[in-house]
Amino acid sequence: MLSLRDCLDHSDLSELEVGVLAEYTGLPTMLAATMAGAMLQSDGGAELMLRLLKDAQRQAEAHTNADLRHRSEAAIERFCRHHRRELH
Repeated sequence: MLSLRDCLDHSDLSELEVGVLAEYTGLPTMLAATMAGAMLQSDGGAELMLRLLKDAQRQAEAHTNADLRHRSEAAIERFCRHHRRELH
């Protein structure tokens, strides 16, 4: 059985990125990690992941959730740093 750490290591995602995705989608963290890893393996998946993180940020701003907004911003920055090659 895979652990959350295994999924994160395989996809080069952080707990922060997956946590924001899980909170935004309402999915359990492990399922969000699995889904994000699968997205990154598909054509256009990095763009979709970035779009979801940006949607989470916009939603947090609309609901004045400063904590989620800050975490979303940090997740977007990290994602772009580590997955820039997939975004081109």
